[in-house]
Amino acid sequence: MQIEWESERESPYLFRQAAEWTGIGLGRARVVPGRMPEQTLNGHNLNVSIAGEVITQKISGTGRLISTRGSVGNICLTPAGQSLSAFWQAPIDIMHIRLLPAFLKKTAVENQLSPSFDLIEVYKKKDPLLTHLAFALLDEASSDTPAGRLYADSLIQTLTLHVLKSYSTAKSLNGRLNGGLTGYKLRRVKEFIQENLDHDLGLAELAVVAGLSQFHFARAFRKSTGLTPQHYLMERRIERAKQLLSDDGLPIVEISLRTGFKNQSHFTTLFRKFTNVTPKVWRDLNLA
Repeated sequence: MQIEWESERESPYLFRQAAEWTGIGLGRARVVPGRMPEQTLNGHNLNVSIAGEVITQKISGTGRLISTRGSVGNICLTPAGQSLSAFWQAPIDIMHIRLLPAFLKKTAVENQLSPSFDLIEVYKKKDPLLTHLAFALLDEASSDTPAGRLYADSLIQTLTLHVLKSYSTAKSLNGRLNGGLTGYKLRRVKEFIQENLDHDLGLAELAVVAGLSQFHFARAFRKSTGLTPQHYLMERRIERAKQLLSDDGLPIVEISLRTGFKNQSHFTTLFRKFTNVTPKVWRDLNLA
């Protein structure tokens, strides 16, 4: 993305944060005044205004020049292949979401939505859910104690499906998917999780075990268990940690690694969240 800055300072960025996963990229930046010359981007782009005012200009799908003045909380969605230009005369804080067309189409197919669809142009609209999900993903990417791949995958799934359902013409092909996992598939997934508690499991891995798309799997797993895959994984890790804490010869830092936590601090935080006590207190109480 080409940007021209009005200031000649060493860096136009007052703050910058970025993260990428397969098919999706996110960024947030506070920047000095500048402009983005007209250009065509290769992904579907959503910009969320956090602070400041941005004026965007683009040619709509009908060939009309649209000029909008975005205020705090507004989103601007530009489908891939459309031209876009923008300028801002004072510092701004903006969030950027880029979705690759192939990834969005794959998501639609996996959710039994029509593979041929158009994204709806959005110029000024507030979407608290989209903003919350994007912030959560950026926080996860920059965290010293990330929750793990399964958590990030779940956020990406929710964000992408929200875009499809709210800002596209994609239609359901086979109605809603309300069924849960069969007893055999649920047992296989639970056994796989139990055997790999020390690994950073992703949604795609669990979906393969169940023989489903990751989007269908997440929905079906929650239908069967009442829990998201991420919450179930955390519960199993905490239960395994309780068993290991019964051995007073094992250091707590070793237990945290054996149960898939990034470090002892992360382990202590999650253990307290689920049990209301720290691992040390739990061990002392149960070995007394």
